[in-house]
Amino acid sequence: MPNILLRLRRPVKKLAAVLPLLLAAAAACLVPGPAALGQEIAVRPQKPLQHEVTVALKLVQVYVTDKKGKPVTDLEKGDFTLIDNGAPVTITEFERHVLAPPTAASPASPVSPVPPAAPAAQAAPDPKDKPDLGRKFFLFIDFAFNSPRGALKAKEAALSFLDKEAAEGDEIGLISYSTVNGLAIHEFLTTDKAKVRKALQDLNVKAGAGRADDVEQEYWRLATEGSGAGDLSRDLMVRRQDSRSQARAFILKLTALAKAFRYIPGHKNLLLFSTGIASSLIYGKVEGSPQASSGASKFEAPDRVLVEDYETLFREMGAANSSIFSFDTRETAKPATLFDYDDQTFGSKGSRDIFSGGGVHQNPQTVLKDEGITGLYALTRLSKSTGGRYFGNINEYAGNLADLQAMTGSYYVLGYSVGQAWDGAFHEVKVEVARKGLDVRTQKGYFNPKPFTEYTSVEKTLHLLDLALSEAPVYQTPLYGTLQALAGPGEPGTGKDRVVLLARLPANTADRLTGSKAEIVTFVFDAEDRLADMRRAEEKISGFFDKPVYYASTVSLAPGEYSCRVVVRDLDTGSAAIASCKAFVPATPSNGLRIHTPLLLGPAVESVYREGRLAAAGGAAAGASVDWTALYPFDPAQNSPLPGVLSNAVPALRIVLPMTNFGQARDRVGFRAALLSTETAEQFGLTITPVASSVAGGTVIQTFDIATLGLKPGRYTIYFYAEDKDAGTLAHVAAPLAIR
Repeated sequence: MPNILLRLRRPVKKLAAVLPLLLAAAAACLVPGPAALGQEIAVRPQKPLQHEVTVALKLVQVYVTDKKGKPVTDLEKGDFTLIDNGAPVTITEFERHVLAPPTAASPASPVSPVPPAAPAAQAAPDPKDKPDLGRKFFLFIDFAFNSPRGALKAKEAALSFLDKEAAEGDEIGLISYSTVNGLAIHEFLTTDKAKVRKALQDLNVKAGAGRADDVEQEYWRLATEGSGAGDLSRDLMVRRQDSRSQARAFILKLTALAKAFRYIPGHKNLLLFSTGIASSLIYGKVEGSPQASSGASKFEAPDRVLVEDYETLFREMGAANSSIFSFDTRETAKPATLFDYDDQTFGSKGSRDIFSGGGVHQNPQTVLKDEGITGLYALTRLSKSTGGRYFGNINEYAGNLADLQAMTGSYYVLGYSVGQAWDGAFHEVKVEVARKGLDVRTQKGYFNPKPFTEYTSVEKTLHLLDLALSEAPVYQTPLYGTLQALAGPGEPGTGKDRVVLLARLPANTADRLTGSKAEIVTFVFDAEDRLADMRRAEEKISGFFDKPVYYASTVSLAPGEYSCRVVVRDLDTGSAAIASCKAFVPATPSNGLRIHTPLLLGPAVESVYREGRLAAAGGAAAGASVDWTALYPFDPAQNSPLPGVLSNAVPALRIVLPMTNFGQARDRVGFRAALLSTETAEQFGLTITPVASSVAGGTVIQTFDIATLGLKPGRYTIYFYAEDKDAGTLAHVAAPLAIR
C-alpha cells in the first residue's frame, strides 16, 4: 500500500463526486449539463489503453467578490471572459449559485438543524440562482507544526464550523498530519456531519511532535548573542536540521494531496489549522547589521530546495482548483516571548550562558516574537497564492469562520468544450470580468487525463477509497456483481465465526477489465463504520473473465453486523467491478444447537472459481483446517451458487446447510423449512428432500432440495429450522430468495 495512513470509516450516505481519478476514458458516461464541477464529460475510447483524444465539457467554478470581500451575485455570462492556455474560448454553459443561509444548531443536538427566523423583508430569489449545490471542505488539523493547546483550539473551531457554518448538502472531509503517522484521512467527503463530528472528537490533540518555530527562536537568539559558534550546540543544530526535514516532509505530503485533489470535481476549500512552518527555515533571515561583527549579526540565505518545494505546492493547489484558508492556531499573530528567553537561559533545554568576556548578555528581542521565525508569513503566502485567506488569532475563529462562509457562499459555473489527449499536460486558465474593481478567484488551470499506470501512489489509494466507500462512484460506472456472506463455524475458543465472502462477477467483466492483472480487495466495516478487516490479492486476469467468476475471501469476525465490499480493479486501466452485501454474525447459542448461513444453489453455469477450491464432499477430519468448499460442498457440474435470482421455471432449489450441535447425534436432529413473501406476507409450506450429509471439522453439513416450481415471481424469505429431538432445542436461520 502507498505511504499514506488511511483511517478508514465508511460513510453511511452516498459520497457524491469523490475522487474521479479515471477521468473521461474510464467514466464511460454522459452527464446532462454541468452537474459535477470540474468533471470532464466525455465518450470513453473503445480501447482504454489507446487513450485516444476526446472532446469534453470543462467546468470552471468562479468566485467573485468586491473590494470588501462581499460576494457579487448579479453577473451574467456576457460579463465573463475565459482564457485557456492564452486563447479565449466560447463559454457554452453558465450557472449562478447562491448558497442558502446555514441553519442554526440546537445545543442539545449539534447536528440537528433548526429553521432560522425569516427576515423582515426578503427579496424573491432569482430563478437563475441555484441554492442547492453544496460546497466541498476539507478540515485539515496539523499536529506537526502545532502545540497541544493549538490543536485543541483547532478541534473547537472545526466543530464550530460543522455546527454553525456548514450548510445542508456541503461535503466535508477530515484530514490530519503528524510526524509520526504522516497523512491520515479520517473521513472523506460526506454530507453526514455526524460522521465528521465523531471523527473529530476521536482525534488525539496530544499527537503534536513539537514546534519548529521554538527551535528557530532558540537558534537565532544564540546565533546573534556574540559568544561565537560554540553557543550553537550540536544538539541544537541537529534539532534544527530535523525541523527542516519535517518541514519538507509536510510540504511534499501536501503537494501529493494536491495532485490527488485534481480529480475531485468542483472547488475544494482546505481549512488548515496550523502555526505554519517557520519562515526563516524556508526563506532565510537577516539578523543584526551586516557591518557588525560576526557574533552580533547573522545572515542565512533562503533554502533553495524548500523554496522550490513550497512554490510547487502553490501551483499544484491552484491546478487542483483548491484554496487554502489558513487558521493560525496561535492566540495572537505576534505572541509574547517573556518566558521563552528565560527558559532557554535557565531551563533544562538551554545550553546557554548569559555571562561572557564582554559582559552579561541582554535579550536582543522585543517582548513580541519576531515574525521572521514564526509561520505567519508562510501561512499568509500559502493562502494568498491559492486564492484563500489567512486568519490570525485562533480565539477569533467565530468571526473568521463567518467571513469564510461569506467568501465561499456564492459562485458561478462556466463551461466550455476542450479537446483532451491522454498526456497529462497542464492548461493554464484565466477568468476576467468586465466590471471594474472586482476580485476573481478560480482554479489556475487543469491537467489533461493520464493513464492509470502513471497515477501516484496517493492518487491510486484515493481512487481505491472511492470504490470502497461510495455507493455510486462518479468518475466511472463500475461493473456490479453480487456478494453473499456465509457465516460458518469458526476456530474453537476464538469466539469468532469464519465468514466466507463469495463474490460473483458476470461474464461481461472481460469487456471492462482488459489488462493483464487485477487486484482484489475485500473490505469489512463493523456497525460503527470502522474497518474490521481488509484483504488484498492480485490475480492474472488475461482471459480470466470470459465466464462468470466466483471469488471467495474468508475472514474471522466476532458477533455483530457488518457491511462488506469486494473491489476488483484492473491495474492497467483502473476500471473496476464491485460487489457489496450485509453480514450478520450471531452470538453462540447457549443450548449448543446452531444452523449456519445456508448456501443457495441454482442450475449449473460454467464458471471460474478462485481462492476456495471445490473439494469433494466429505471434507477433512475433525480438528483439521477446513476450506470454505468443504463446509459448503457441491458439484459445479450440477449446481452453481445462486447469483441472487432464481427462475420460476427451475423445479428445485438446492440448499447446503452447515450445523453444529456440540457432539450430539446428528440423526436425532429434524429439519423443516417455510417461505414468507416479503411483498404480501403470505406464508408457504415447503417440502424438503434430503440429498446428502457429511461431516467437516466437527460441523455437520446437510444438503436438501426444495421444490420451487409454481412459485410466483417476487421476493421471499426462506426459513430453515433444526430441532434436537433429544434435548428439545430449536435453531433457525433465514435467507433472502428472489424468483422471477
